Amino acid sequence: MALVTLFYDADCGFCQSSVEWMLRRARPGTFDPVAYQDDEAMRLFPMVDRTLADKGIQALGEDGVLRAKARASGYCLTFLPGWAWLGKLILFPPVLPLAGVGYAMVAANRQRLSRWMGRTSCRIPPRARG
Repeated sequence: MALVTLFYDADCGFCQSSVEWMLRRARPGTFDPVAYQDDEAMRLFPMVDRTLADKGIQALGEDGVLRAKARASGYCLTFLPGWAWLGKLILFPPVLPLAGVGYAMVAANRQRLSRWMGRTSCRIPPRARG
C-alpha cells in the first residue's frame, strides 16, 4: 500500500507534469496517483471532495488525514528525497498562508501553464486495479 494516495486532475497538463515529477523522484510505493476522473477508483474514497479538482490536488496519508492544495503539496514533498526540506518549509505555520497564495496563483493559471508546456492529455497510466 502507498504511503500517500494523490488525487489529481487528469485533464490538466500542469497537474500531470507535477504528478509525474513527484513519481520520478519518489521511492517506489510512496504515491498512488488517482485521477479525479476515474469514477471507479474515486468510489473508494468518498471523503475526497471532487469539486476541488479544478482548484488543486488532494493527498490522503496513511494517517487518514486528507490534505488539499498547498498543504497537500508540502506534505507530498516531505516524502521526496532531497525535497523534504521544502515540504517542511511550506508546512511551517508562518509560511503556509504565503504558500497558499502562491498555490492559488498557479492553480488559477494552470491551463495556460499546461499549454506552455505543450501538455494536453493525460500521460499517467490508470490506477492499478486490485
